[in-house]
Order: sequence, then C-alpha cells, then structure tokens
Amino acid sequence: MITFRMSGLHIPRLAVHALRPLAGVTGLAVLCAAGAYFMVLAPAQEALEVAQTAYESTRAKQAGLRQARMIQEQARHLQTELVTVWKLLPQEQKFASMAVEISELARSSRVAVPGMSYGNSEVSKGLPAKASLSFSATGNYRDIYRFIQRLENMEPYLVIEKLDVARAQGRKRKASHAVRMNIKVTTFLKPSPPAAEAT
Repeated sequence: MITFRMSGLHIPRLAVHALRPLAGVTGLAVLCAAGAYFMVLAPAQEALEVAQTAYESTRAKQAGLRQARMIQEQARHLQTELVTVWKLLPQEQKFASMAVEISELARSSRVAVPGMSYGNSEVSKGLPAKASLSFSATGNYRDIYRFIQRLENMEPYLVIEKLDVARAQGRKRKASHAVRMNIKVTTFLKPSPPAAEAT
C-alpha cells in the first residue's frame, strides 16, 4: 500500500482520493462564503452606514426646524405683546398733564411737592422716547407711603427709577417725624400723531 507523508502524518492514497470531493466542497463553500461577504454583506454594511448618516442628518434638520418654529412662535408672541404695550403708552403731548396729575396726587395724599424738573431723551423717529420727572416730596411717613403706592398705580409704565429718603429738616417740633423723599419717575412716550391724522 502506498502512503503519503504530510507533515509527519501517514495518509493512505485511497483515503486521499476519498477526501478530494470533500476538500472540493469545502473549498467551494469557502469561495461561496467569501463571495457572499464581498457581494452581499459588504454592500449591506455600506448601505447601513449611508442610512445611519442620512438618519443623523435628518434628525439634525428636524431639531433645527423645531428650534426655528419655537423662535417663530416666540417672535409672534412678542409681536402681540409689543402691539399691546404700544397701545397703552402715553403720547408725548400727555407728558405735561402727567406732571399735573402727580402734583394733584401729592396734594390729595397730604404730601408737599414744591417743584419738578423733567427730561426727555431724543430717539429715532417712530420709536418711544424716555421721559423722566424728578421732584422732592415731604410729608408724614404714612402719607408718603400712601403717595408712593398711588404713584406706582397711577399710569401704565410709570416706573420709580430712583428713590432716596431722609428725615425732613424743620424748625417745628411737629415736623421732626416728617420725611423727605427725592423721587425720579420714568415713562416712555410714543410720538403724537401728525395733525392730519389726529383730526
């Protein structure tokens, strides 16, 4: 009997002939597996990577669209609020009457306001101007407190910008419990309409 020596193994020749079909089938299976990998699995992995990239890109675009929609809704809400605030702002021509109203409010609260100074800021056409009134108010603490409360609720968008308090200096003993406040109030005035529109 003829034998082959392969790496120290003795395999009979008939056994080698019998193993040839099995080796051929194994080789064919390996070739089919390699072909399946290169022809099916590799393109599928590439397609999966492309799909994942497209998914991430779509997700990022969707998040951007959501953010843009939220910004648009906030802008629409702010626009509505701005229209409401604009309607409530006093006009420039009413600024002088506001000073008179504050003086009347002080008198009815038994608070002395000897005089006022005012200031306006210049702004671009069509925009509201910042206007302020500064004055000193002297009176009993309770009356001053009531005056400040009524002043805060007097006009829409009338803001007390500055307020400092000191004991009033007086000759009379009665005046020793009186207080003096330096007050600065601010508001915004919308431009008065032209004479043609006002009529």
